[in-house]
Amino acid sequence: MLPTTIDPPPPPRPRPRRRRPAPQRLLAGFLGTTLALLGCVALLRWTDHPWLLPSFGGSCVILFGMARGVMAQPRSFLGGHVLATLVGLGFRLGYVTVGGPIELWGAAAVGAALTAMAATRTIHSPAGANPLVVFAEQAGPGFLLAPLLPGLAMLFGIAYLVNNLDRPWGAGPWPRFRETSPRRRAVRNSPATPGGKRA
Repeated sequence: MLPTTIDPPPPPRPRPRRRRPAPQRLLAGFLGTTLALLGCVALLRWTDHPWLLPSFGGSCVILFGMARGVMAQPRSFLGGHVLATLVGLGFRLGYVTVGGPIELWGAAAVGAALTAMAATRTIHSPAGANPLVVFAEQAGPGFLLAPLLPGLAMLFGIAYLVNNLDRPWGAGPWPRFRETSPRRRAVRNSPATPGGKRA
């Protein structure tokens, strides 16, 4: 019986170097964030809820700085903000009805918002501040109609325009990761998968 040889493991693949953002991308992110937040400031002046602006500022960092990230997808951006706000309003209603330490209610509201976003795959980290904003500003159900939804529309509209420029982001502001992820593409084309072909 011939001795079997064991092939040595393949050498580790070198990690791809991260390219620095192109100057036009940096400029687009700066202009997009500035315009979006100025629009939100104008909207918030008509309401009694100025503390929502920091949450929107965090969203701008994701929308314009990591436009191809998972949290920049419309599902996460819009769904996360709306869902977290609804949870915050619900917990504040519980606090007003039942009473107790407001810190406990606020902390539990953020935890419940995270759980809801994770369960629905709508995690958007700046939205985690929305329940605290609801408590800090003693907001009621009208908080959804003003300023949340108009602010989200403002950010989404400007992000859609900026991220759809031919340069620097190319076609489509939020690509589908199942089609663009190198890892998914490698798995799909491997011999072990039905779609893979051996050379």
